[in-house]
Amino acid sequence: MVSSTPLAEQAHLDRAARHIVIGSALADAGDEWAAVPMFYSAYHFVKAALLVDPIWWDIQRLQGTRPDLIPDDRFTKRHHGHRQTGRPREWGINELVLVLYPSIARDYEQLHVASIDVRYHEGLPSGALPDLRAAMDRIRAASESGALTA
Repeated sequence: MVSSTPLAEQAHLDRAARHIVIGSALADAGDEWAAVPMFYSAYHFVKAALLVDPIWWDIQRLQGTRPDLIPDDRFTKRHHGHRQTGRPREWGINELVLVLYPSIARDYEQLHVASIDVRYHEGLPSGALPDLRAAMDRIRAASESGALTA
């Protein structure tokens, strides 16, 4: 049975750390599949930040950032949001990163696209792994320094 219980901040950080180890080992071996755990390390750093970012408890500031953001958006499970007629917008992690954490948005998107390319398309171009590792390292550094706050 699969659990649908959301992870706590520390659990996300622990998963991010494990994914870094796996991604680094695969990158050291030259395996393009390193992009997948590298992306998921970034994902878990962002999920941890979203859970504790003070913006979610300051409704005026939150809606000053984007009027359609609500505190429950921090719990999204989607990578990309969508809109349905007559329903509130559903935010995805990618959009939240772009709006709340623009300093890592490019790195996050680069890792996400690379992960998709490895899993569903023709893979990575030759020599891409060092750039992906650097993107992952920048996101980790932003998380560890406390810079992932809106």
